Amino acid sequence: MLHHRLESLLLVVAIGALVAVGAKRARIPYNVALVVVGLLAVVGQFLPHTPLNPELVLVAFLPILVFEGALSADAESLGQVAKPILALALPGVAVSLLGTALVAKFALGLPFAVALLLGALLSITDTVSVLLAFRSVRVPHRLAAIMEGESLFNDGTALVLVSVTAAVVTRGSVPAAETTKALGMAIAGGLAIGFAVAAAGDRILRSVPDHLTAVLVSLVLVFGAALSAERMHASPVIAVVVVGLMIGSSARRHLAAGSILALQSFWEAIGFLLNVFIFILVGMQLETGALLREAPAIGIATLALHAGRAVAVYGSFAFMNIPIRWQHVMVFGNIKGALSMAAVLALPATMPYRDRLIPIVFGVTFITLITQALPFARFLRALGVSESARDARIDQAKGVLIAARRGQLELDELLAAGLLDRKDHAERRAMFQRRVIAAENILRAPASEIAADHLVDRALLHAQKAALSDAVRRGLLDGTAGDEQISAVDKDLIALEEHH
Repeated sequence: MLHHRLESLLLVVAIGALVAVGAKRARIPYNVALVVVGLLAVVGQFLPHTPLNPELVLVAFLPILVFEGALSADAESLGQVAKPILALALPGVAVSLLGTALVAKFALGLPFAVALLLGALLSITDTVSVLLAFRSVRVPHRLAAIMEGESLFNDGTALVLVSVTAAVVTRGSVPAAETTKALGMAIAGGLAIGFAVAAAGDRILRSVPDHLTAVLVSLVLVFGAALSAERMHASPVIAVVVVGLMIGSSARRHLAAGSILALQSFWEAIGFLLNVFIFILVGMQLETGALLREAPAIGIATLALHAGRAVAVYGSFAFMNIPIRWQHVMVFGNIKGALSMAAVLALPATMPYRDRLIPIVFGVTFITLITQALPFARFLRALGVSESARDARIDQAKGVLIAARRGQLELDELLAAGLLDRKDHAERRAMFQRRVIAAENILRAPASEIAADHLVDRALLHAQKAALSDAVRRGLLDGTAGDEQISAVDKDLIALEEHH
């Protein structure tokens, strides 16, 4: 039995790796590729139908997905746009939820409590596709901060509402006063537990000796906050969001650069792995017949959530100084993803209407990823919200630089092998060096003349770090001196990421 489960686990990971490679080469967001594979798994039934324990999704998957997004967020930047974030995360979520629920009630014939649950599930946003588009199309920092912060706090609010409405559906009916009290306790309790755990974590992180310990401490903090909140009937998601924001800020202030990068890399890898699991696991839960039966409901729910989102965004910002083009981006960026599907999979297995909600949420996620995530970068350019257009000279200079560096390496190898004399080597290498200097002058031009390409800077810094690590490993460089220089490169990497 254990052997069979390990084989299934390895199959999922292998599929995810292949999808990630294909998505990278096709230059599409990996979650778009994953949802397509999930649909193929439903239609083709080439993966075994594996029952899923909802408790696993609730206890393990959701806290990790939420923490991974919160850890990399800049709390200071979010504080500067707190008003629009709160407007979208509180009344905005409520308006979007009610709008979707009303349509689901009257158009789909769902009981009102189930319609509210569907509205809550579809109020959860996913910024993976949005943030990937922001990396390729530079947008104003304030717009990016609003969308990132809104997603974090929107997810917290929406997942609390999912929990409350799911309890109403399961129990049949709950008095309004009791529901309101449970909602208030979930939010207030999640905030309190999150601040308490983060405060303790901040003190611990200041004394960690290395990056491995920092990663281990972060794991304990995430699940400590989530499990404590669950035990206290508070919101684990809100607690984890608070911990992620505060620990991320604390790490950037107190940890060595290498430890910060290790933390970010670890949680990014875990988040990607869970995205793979969730998209493919949904495909292993569904059947083609269920997806076809719910096709009309999926279409209606998609229209309903966009209508609700439009009312929420344009209504929330009616009296705020937010450019109308930014508001269009926020409406079009209403993309569903792994969190919505994790939330629906976490519903109790015996809950009424769960078998209908899973295909509807999957179908809506599929539609938004294909019709919105794929063209999102082009939408940003068409709307004119990008700060600067990409200069063709950058790509040309990058090509020259890569080719010239490779030519120099080949010359060095020919010289070392005795296949080239030193005079010929020096002349040819000087020719390549002139090309390198010319390309670097273009890439390092002032921002007023040409947009800085941080991808080149990042590649160069990673190359330096790899060379230093290799020199230490081979004994060509003293370990202490090597660690100091690697730490300096890490600091430059962090500064580069914070500005892009």
